[in-house]
Amino acid sequence: MRVFLLVPFITILLCNSGCDISTSPPAIIPEAEIDSSVYFYELSRESSIPVNKKLFYINRSLVYSRPGKDSMLAKGLYRKIYLHNSIKQYDSSRYYADELIEYAGRGKDTLYLARGYYRKSRIFAYLNNPEESFKNAIESKKYYQALGESSQVGMRLLEMAISQERLGDYSGSQESATESLVYLDPLENRQYVASAYNCIAISYRKQKLYENAIREYDSSLQYVSSAADSISVLNNIALLERDKGNLESAIALWASVDTTGLHPKTKARITDNLAYARWLKEPSSNVLDELDTALRIRLEVKDVEGLQASYSHLSEYFGFSDRPKALLYAKKYLDVTRMYNNPEDQLDALKKLIYLTEEGDAQSYASKYVLLNDSLETAKLRAKNAFTKIKYDYTRAEQQKLKYKSEKEKAEILLQKERTENFILLTIVIGVAIIWYLWNSLQKTKGQARVAREKQEAIYNTETRLSKRVHDELANGIYNVMTQLEENVANKGILDRLERIYMLTRNISRESIGIDTGAVFPEELASMLGSYPPGNTKIVILGLETISWHQIAREKKIVLYRVLQELMTNMKKHSNATLVGITFSDSYKMLKITYSDNGVGAPADVLKYGNGLRNTENRILFVKGCITFETEKGFRAEIQLPY
Repeated sequence: MRVFLLVPFITILLCNSGCDISTSPPAIIPEAEIDSSVYFYELSRESSIPVNKKLFYINRSLVYSRPGKDSMLAKGLYRKIYLHNSIKQYDSSRYYADELIEYAGRGKDTLYLARGYYRKSRIFAYLNNPEESFKNAIESKKYYQALGESSQVGMRLLEMAISQERLGDYSGSQESATESLVYLDPLENRQYVASAYNCIAISYRKQKLYENAIREYDSSLQYVSSAADSISVLNNIALLERDKGNLESAIALWASVDTTGLHPKTKARITDNLAYARWLKEPSSNVLDELDTALRIRLEVKDVEGLQASYSHLSEYFGFSDRPKALLYAKKYLDVTRMYNNPEDQLDALKKLIYLTEEGDAQSYASKYVLLNDSLETAKLRAKNAFTKIKYDYTRAEQQKLKYKSEKEKAEILLQKERTENFILLTIVIGVAIIWYLWNSLQKTKGQARVAREKQEAIYNTETRLSKRVHDELANGIYNVMTQLEENVANKGILDRLERIYMLTRNISRESIGIDTGAVFPEELASMLGSYPPGNTKIVILGLETISWHQIAREKKIVLYRVLQELMTNMKKHSNATLVGITFSDSYKMLKITYSDNGVGAPADVLKYGNGLRNTENRILFVKGCITFETEKGFRAEIQLPY
């Protein structure tokens, strides 16, 4: 759809590019269209070529441009508007300003929307239509505010102030100019700051608040950045002094300006104002040459605004000495004011004509004066109301946006608060669940540990009880039988077997006897270990006294005792070792015991199927420990128990 909308526009450009200038484009043209667009755009910026040739190049650039985010189209249109303005082709510049605004609006290009409305505002300013200039300036300001470009916002406010001043809304003009100072940087925007103070001063002067005006003019002079700007402000101060009746001060200010090398418009303004002030001070003064010089310059440079002043001053100058000439200049004065669309100066011209013409014509001019004056007052009131309404509507729209934004932010805050509350609630639920799970797991672990202790205690108690019964009942019973057999002189072989059975039951009782796990546990453990080796076996125990036995739980001491007891029994039965080493050490809350001997090792079937070694492994696992066996080059076992 966007491409079809641009077809008529490109067709016009193709026609323009062929009609604006007869000069052919350079022979070498880049092949890529985007490169061609940039190429012709840069040619249009050459300062040494005339405007019509610049327009030719910018038209070629636009023909090669294509719509899109990175297109040269918006940039080219903006340049084209400026070039048409520079040669006062305001209808063309206005047309392309509308094209730029439409194109930027479709693409939601805030920057070129701001620039498009700015150009349109300037066009209406050139056409002396301050109301439309104001409307477009405020639109441009809106988009520049969205972009956060403070300086541009300040400049648009200054243009609004100038529009308001031209339509007689002096208080509104002062308000806009004062607001512009908030956005303008005194260092980077000195020229515009000076203009803002100058605009405020003009509004004060028009309201005859001369002292306030002087103060603002002085402020303006502090920021002027060029001789031309200084002369402009000095001219305004001189006008103020003239309005106050201080003609000598006004003449002194204008006379102090050296007009050599000044822009023709400025030179004509100073020359005309100085001559007119001298004539006002001394009506017999011959200042006609200076007045004519100023008029000639203004006619040459087509300074329409300046011509109004020249014709007005010449009409007054000849008012008493040459009435026909005074009437001629008064009529020219009226014509120029109509051309410039300046109703206030039209009223001044009509006043002169009423005074200079005969009664019949004077009556006609008087009627026009009354009608225009009423119309002007109505227009001023309408313009003032229009300015107020535009600013009100704009402010209201901004307030609505802020309200919507505030409500949206409030809703987002409430939503975020709800999300945060839900998150906190979820976190609490998860936290409680984790705590409950950990607590439950801990209780379960404690329960398992308690059951393990109870089982271990039951095993220990059972072993102790069985040991006592073996000692008290079985061993004693066998001993009684042996005594009776000896008295009855029994077979010696039977007595020997009974004695071995007695010794065996006594050893079983000793192995299963109760274990003291208190302070004497290390001595009891050492005693048990030392009681096993036969006469030809040496046992070495290291590190037993370095262990913090009071930190080890009772059931773990019992398990360790039984396991080492089983290892010593295994050594005695199967190893035939001559050297046994047992080392105790601890590290990071872990008790480590290493058993090793130089015997023949344990047979594989014993390791795999033997009840004794299997029991040791079960016992260790029962208290969360571990045990490993090695049978190469003797027998080796490593035990690890957590504290």
